[in-house]
Amino acid sequence: MKERFEELFKILKLDRKVSPWSQRDTFEKRHSELVKEIEEIKLAIQNKDTENLKEEIGDSLWDLMCVMVVAEEKELFTAKEVIEGAIEKIKRRKPWIFTGEKITIEDEARLWQIAKAKEKQNKQ
Repeated sequence: MKERFEELFKILKLDRKVSPWSQRDTFEKRHSELVKEIEEIKLAIQNKDTENLKEEIGDSLWDLMCVMVVAEEKELFTAKEVIEGAIEKIKRRKPWIFTGEKITIEDEARLWQIAKAKEKQNKQ
């Protein structure tokens, strides 16, 4: 899967380099496209249409990755930093999944909220 993810990212970077249409992409344009794709995911879920759901998730991934390509191009942050940030956030918010510790759904919700509050406090 890692290779396929990297291949997709390279394709999107190439697209940005050689396609005049893709070169006009902005965060705002990608946001608009992403909102549309998320709505299509919602409809696929409501319709229990797994084939369409798979396609719409792919379209959403495409749009998200295009945002990362634009961000890298503008030297704002890298895709690697985004992925590392997501991994670290999961580790902070759900440490028990790595230890095998069994917790209740109530404890999980409580610990999640505590972790989010700490993150918010640390940002201030």
